[in-house]
Amino acid sequence: MVMQRFFIDPKYINGNDVSFPEDIEKQIRKVLRLESSDAVVVLDNTGMTYLVELQVKRGQPIQGIIVDKEPGRAEPQVGLRLCFSLSKKEKIEWIIQKCTEIGVTVFQPFISSRSLVQDAESFENKRERYMTIAKEAAEQSMRSIMPVIMPVLSYEALVAEKSNTVKLIPWEGTATVERLNVEMLCLPSGQMPAEICVLIGPEGGFSREEVDQAEEYGFQQVSLGDSLLRMETACVVATAVVRHLCETL
Repeated sequence: MVMQRFFIDPKYINGNDVSFPEDIEKQIRKVLRLESSDAVVVLDNTGMTYLVELQVKRGQPIQGIIVDKEPGRAEPQVGLRLCFSLSKKEKIEWIIQKCTEIGVTVFQPFISSRSLVQDAESFENKRERYMTIAKEAAEQSMRSIMPVIMPVLSYEALVAEKSNTVKLIPWEGTATVERLNVEMLCLPSGQMPAEICVLIGPEGGFSREEVDQAEEYGFQQVSLGDSLLRMETACVVATAVVRHLCETL
């Protein structure tokens, strides 16, 4: 049986003593119905994992004692920044959940000319919800560090960001573009980058001008296959393919 895992703020860890925020305490007591001497895994989002024995007493806050600690499962050597267009809340939730499980390290939302949602504030108002989804997905998939969810950028600001990364833009508008392969994930020097950035277009796709603009700043057109994918499906497929190809290097 896989032990329950919880990300908590390091402020709840004091030496070998662990306390829990209200929402996690409620889950331990009323949902999981754990009792004294049951154990859980606590994560502090630094990469460390703690085996914690619970002390559950009626009418008192739940306490825990650390009985063991060790580095958690290491994050992939190459970071993966998934850039996705603002869309309906349900689609964004699905993207964050599934792509966290697969291995995105940074989520970068943006607004382009055809984005379904043009209001950055609508995303920020739901940030806490999105972060909770990422946290729970990271716990479920046994990650030791949660992905980062960045503030919304304009498309122009996003593509112009300077970084020593591999930049990929899947686009359906060029039939002859080469399918994503392992050679595309290396820097011109042949070395592995610190991060791979994948830019997924909105439901209406990118305009030709937007793709040209991205290419001017070092993005490379790639294909994810012969099928025309929905925006949220393309996010999952691109994440899975990049993670798989990175493992072959």
